Amino acid sequence: MAFRAYELYYLDSYDEEVDDLVTMYDYDEDDYSFDDDIRWHIDDDYIIENGLRVAILIHDPDTHEIDCALLQPDNPRAPEWYGVEEMANVMAEVQRIMVAHDDYTVSIVPPQDPAFALTAPRVFPAEDLTAATVMMLGDSQDNAWYSAFCIEFTPNLKSDESFPVAVFVYDPRDNCLVSKSFTGINPFAPEAFNRRQRRIVERKLDEIFAAIDSSKTATQPVSPFANLGPQFRASRLPSVEAVGPDHALLQTLERLLAWWQEQAA
Repeated sequence: MAFRAYELYYLDSYDEEVDDLVTMYDYDEDDYSFDDDIRWHIDDDYIIENGLRVAILIHDPDTHEIDCALLQPDNPRAPEWYGVEEMANVMAEVQRIMVAHDDYTVSIVPPQDPAFALTAPRVFPAEDLTAATVMMLGDSQDNAWYSAFCIEFTPNLKSDESFPVAVFVYDPRDNCLVSKSFTGINPFAPEAFNRRQRRIVERKLDEIFAAIDSSKTATQPVSPFANLGPQFRASRLPSVEAVGPDHALLQTLERLLAWWQEQAA
């Protein structure tokens, strides 16, 4: 299942910074362009970079369930000024950005309070809504949860036989993707895996990695793992708990290889 994760940030110094801008640039608060003038200096990127992450929202686009985790005042990440009143303000803003529609769907909309900013949604797979929330919260622990999946190759379309040719681990918190491809020795490939098939795999993986690189600078979302063609498919693997993405990838490879050998036996 694919989930959308949003992070809500709050800039505690917003009012003071606005006052400084008014003094510095002699802005008129009654001018119709006042809000735009302030927004030019204090935009979403500025708030996200300099503010405090106060909430995480996980949206299931299929069922339209939403799980929300608020920053608690007793959290080690919470600064001294963040108390019960501030958390109540965050809760009120969260309620405003979740909009329910007549068709029983829910949308996440931009914050109304200019001191808040919402990140663009990150789409990632997880077993369920709870697991997706745990993944996004994992960066406050020694270990974190990571999504894992693989690209499988089907040599013969008349057969159901397929095997992994690349394994990926995704960190939804940092939007980080690490991978291991098997363009040389492949421990999952059958003995009949020949040079021609190997070249097909290499070309496809080159296309995928090129699409991943281009997606980093694309203005619109790019899915490198969509429309892979009849001989390739992306398959989700169990999420893994690890100390970092590389550790998660190593664990995923070890578990996948152990499972593969067990099935072969």
